[in-house]
Amino acid sequence: MAILVVATVAVGGGLHFGSGGGFEVATFGVSSPEHEALELTDERFERDTRPVSQVVIHSESTDTVSKPVLLETLGLQSDLRSDPAINATLTETQPTVGVANAVALASDPRIALGGETDIEDKHRTLEGRTDEGIEAALGVALRSDDLSPPDQPPVSALVPRNYEAGQHANGQQIIVVHDEDATDAELLAAQRAIESTADARFDGSDVDSFVLGEQLVLERSGNATGESFLIVGPLIVLVVLGLLALSYRDPLDVALAAVGIGIVFVWLVGAMSWVGLSFNQLLIAVPCLLVGLSVDYSLHVVMRYREQRERHPTWPAATAMAVGVAGVVVAIGVTTLTTATGFLAGIASPIGILREFGIAAAIGIGSAFVVFGLFVPALRVELDETVGRSERTDPPSTVGSLDRVRRVLVACGSVGSRRPVLVVALAVLVAAGGAMGATAVETSTDRTDFLPEEGADWMGSLPEPLQPASAGLREQTLFVESTFESPSDRTVEILITGNVTDGSVDRTLNAAHAHAESRPTTAAAADGPVVESPLTTIERVAAENETVATLASERGVTEDADDDGDLTALFDAVYAADEAAASGTIHRTTGSDNGGEYDALRLTVVVEETADAETIYADARSTAAVIDDDPNLQATATGEPVVEAVEQRAILETVLTTFLLALGVITTLLVGVFRLRHRSWSLGMVAMLPVLLAIAWLFGTLWMLSIPFNAETALIVAIAIGLGTDYTVHLTDRFVTERRAGSRRDALRSTLVETGGAVLASGVTTMAGFGLLMLTIIPSLQRFGFVTAVVTGYALVATLVVLPALLVLWDRRRERPDSEGVS
Repeated sequence: MAILVVATVAVGGGLHFGSGGGFEVATFGVSSPEHEALELTDERFERDTRPVSQVVIHSESTDTVSKPVLLETLGLQSDLRSDPAINATLTETQPTVGVANAVALASDPRIALGGETDIEDKHRTLEGRTDEGIEAALGVALRSDDLSPPDQPPVSALVPRNYEAGQHANGQQIIVVHDEDATDAELLAAQRAIESTADARFDGSDVDSFVLGEQLVLERSGNATGESFLIVGPLIVLVVLGLLALSYRDPLDVALAAVGIGIVFVWLVGAMSWVGLSFNQLLIAVPCLLVGLSVDYSLHVVMRYREQRERHPTWPAATAMAVGVAGVVVAIGVTTLTTATGFLAGIASPIGILREFGIAAAIGIGSAFVVFGLFVPALRVELDETVGRSERTDPPSTVGSLDRVRRVLVACGSVGSRRPVLVVALAVLVAAGGAMGATAVETSTDRTDFLPEEGADWMGSLPEPLQPASAGLREQTLFVESTFESPSDRTVEILITGNVTDGSVDRTLNAAHAHAESRPTTAAAADGPVVESPLTTIERVAAENETVATLASERGVTEDADDDGDLTALFDAVYAADEAAASGTIHRTTGSDNGGEYDALRLTVVVEETADAETIYADARSTAAVIDDDPNLQATATGEPVVEAVEQRAILETVLTTFLLALGVITTLLVGVFRLRHRSWSLGMVAMLPVLLAIAWLFGTLWMLSIPFNAETALIVAIAIGLGTDYTVHLTDRFVTERRAGSRRDALRSTLVETGGAVLASGVTTMAGFGLLMLTIIPSLQRFGFVTAVVTGYALVATLVVLPALLVLWDRRRERPDSEGVS
């Protein structure tokens, strides 16, 4: 026991000394050239990187652009600017942008003649206007983009989509612009202050408000993980203790199992801290897995120990435990390897959070095997011998002795032994239908699934510390997305590297322009060119600068000219004339005497808002291919729609890759182990077939319920293989062992009543653990819990109903004279 204590202290010490810890929001990180190109364009090209906070004012009964509300919004902006915590983070010029600001300017343009006007001037202007005058000024503001500060959304993006003056507006936005040098901590403090200030301003009115900002969203999402754990954790403990008490009917075994689970959790969290993994929404599902797996290991070990005690009452506790563990350790070891392999298959995924999930799960699975395969049995023997329990008869388990449960388990074996072909045929028929639905299951990269949603009504009755304070963030985000227009066009970008000043580059860019403009997903921008690149930058700067105009004209840079001269001089002239404009599409390094070298260009294409991400990706890649045809250049398509398509492909790649990897490795392992243990090549395939049936049934369920594959369900197929083989291996190994000593009927009955009872209790515990995730406030966790509980249930049905039929068919074939030596 000293080893157990030392190991727990050493591994658990990571909670204090490790670099991980804390709850974090899951991020959908994918390793791909497109993601790397997006990061490079953000780093190299000039764009507005100032963080913003959105203050959303909404009401169903009150017009949010009426005169009283507009005046209140100006008062709110004044409050925000005067708050020290907020003001310290604001940009120096025009830090707040709102509908009321533009309406005041449209109502009386004279107030802007002296430059930027203060909030009080705008407030006085609107106070003196009638409702009709404000409505007319709002119409002017909606039609003019000049009334919004540079690089900020037009007025039309601050009111509901397709809004026209005179209509009822159920919402409006105020944009708070922060300084780009503000730290994350300062922004978080400012956004909290903005939220409390807005709440105080509209308190007692029919108008409500909420605030969205990156740091506030990250904090709330991270807090929601901990809040969900506070809700689900105690429920899981109660359910597990109840099921253990029902199964064991012995306080000592219940206590030992609970202690063992606690040690597994300490090892898991400690190891995660040592390796730098922090808990996020997806990793919170790992404890649910480990609860079920720990109960599974504990049940099998304890039941085998009790069997030996019952058969050999004179044996010492140590001998009974040694024989009992020896009878099950191979099966437990194999299931540990198969389950861990199913999760470790996630390492092959290009999605970062799935790789972390696989590693964390494998650590926990290994910990459960060591704790329940070695330490808990030793502790049980020591306690029995110390307190004199070795002479006492252990109570039988409920799952093996309760009449109703026993009858159900025996019935499963009876159906399988009497009508094995029919059972297998029906299972395969249903599986075929489910497999056909697999092709219709969609993929989703909706990031709002990771945001906490409104809690259920019953959560209001929880004690105050348990009530989730971070709920509703998802609904707020969806309200903004569905109510307001995007403040900017949807675009894709082409990152161009290589010898970007070669004389052929302008012709290549002209060809890329023409190709991009002809693509069906390319949209006409409301203003400005559809495609922007160094060519459009040169054209705009040339209109204001004679030197650039002369160089561009001599070269014919925007035409198919034959001049192959180097472009360095032209780029230098553009930078000298307007560095801000040039740095948006032409990147120049710094640090050299001549001002730097040119190493990258950016081409931007405006695309249709409603176009499919995969189609946009195909068009963007075709445009990049035009540039790649130039031997001097390399082009990579990127941008949000392209990244979305890459992430959708990554999900499908994860589903397929992890499935094939887990299937191949686990099948090979099972075939090899059963060949060595029972001299049968086919027995491993028999143990795998029910798991494949369960997966096919799952596919059909996902299709019927319109549940897509996404970041959290992409691993479900590999997980199903790992969890499912845990059940089938125990039953298969027990059946073959019992079959050597008795008839097929007796072997099947003994297998189902004893080992089948433990499998049933373990499966129900796993389903309950994952099913309780549906009570959290995070949609991604809810869906993962539901899907995992469903596939666990399917694996149980396949194990307890279909596997007995398969074992009967396998045993019949083994008994045939012509099958000797090839089973």
